[in-house]
Amino acid sequence: MNQAAKEVQRQKILVVDDQDLNLEICRETLKSDYEVLVADNGEKALELAATAKPDVILMDLMMPVMDGMTAIRKLRGDKQTADIPIIVMSAKDMTEDIVTGLEYAEDYIVKPFELRELLARVRSMARLKKAQDQTRSLNQRLEQLVAERTEQLLEKEKLSIVGQFAAGIVHNLSGALQKIMSSLELASLDLPDRDNYLETALESALEMREIVSTILDKGRNEQSLDRAVISLNDVITNALHFWEADRNFKHKVEKRIELDNDIPLFNAVYAHWSQSVDNLIKNAVEAMVDSSTKELHIRTFYDGKSIYLSVADTGLGMDQETRENLFNPFFSTKTDGGGTGLGLTSLKALLEPYGVKIEVDSVPGRGSTGRRRY
Repeated sequence: MNQAAKEVQRQKILVVDDQDLNLEICRETLKSDYEVLVADNGEKALELAATAKPDVILMDLMMPVMDGMTAIRKLRGDKQTADIPIIVMSAKDMTEDIVTGLEYAEDYIVKPFELRELLARVRSMARLKKAQDQTRSLNQRLEQLVAERTEQLLEKEKLSIVGQFAAGIVHNLSGALQKIMSSLELASLDLPDRDNYLETALESALEMREIVSTILDKGRNEQSLDRAVISLNDVITNALHFWEADRNFKHKVEKRIELDNDIPLFNAVYAHWSQSVDNLIKNAVEAMVDSSTKELHIRTFYDGKSIYLSVADTGLGMDQETRENLFNPFFSTKTDGGGTGLGLTSLKALLEPYGVKIEVDSVPGRGSTGRRRY
């Protein structure tokens, strides 16, 4: 390693003392291992600390212009310098000042100090600062990796809602296509009911067009992250229309839909609300898998001030522990590995910027009701 690179890596020690002799002793003792900065009062120390970002500060308590204790308090009050380890320097007969200083500093040394002790204490604090910096850097990297992974899982959660309909969509399209092919084949035989067969083929073609149109509309609406004027009722209606591709939802879940026509339009990203409604429906449907009665009740209403959305199911309900952890990342009641645990977490993250308040009522054996107020 060349000398220039070594200099770059040297830690900085700021020595603050109004006695030139003390400054010189500290400089000579420390300069072989560290880059040494000096200041003769607390005010200059604050300026140097802000610009040079030292790794350790040796702070005398008794100084003109600004004393050491005042400087330490200011250093601790600034987030840029709050974590710098500080060693208090004080005379032997200033025990009370040392005790006070240790309320804010990490260590102390009594003047006149023994040079080996000075170097040992500075080395200890320098190692502490290095460990703090390494830990902070590691934490930042871990936070970045967690954020990246969370983003991937949130995208997976979004795609899983669409993906779970793949079989249903294919089934519905295949059924409609089969009707068209059968009807056209019968019509080609020029049988007496030829017109009826052609009408069935046309109806099935229109059904296929509607299915494809629903898929395209959902994809187009959820691709844009631009704000637009939207209707919550339309978001719900479109979501329910799309959910009809799920055979279990279409045939086994009884739906009670009560949408208040007086709900005002509002400005929002359509995808945020569409994905959130999908997640609410998804959770309600999954909660009713083992329930003998499957009823989904969706209601919206406007009280003149706020818009309310209520989604209730007749599932098995939730215990207190589940309710308390419901919106925690990666918490899931699924034991088959089928969930990311991010559905409701993403819902909360998407809607909180709009000022949405989310409430959940649930009793084991009696289903759950989720309410959002906007």
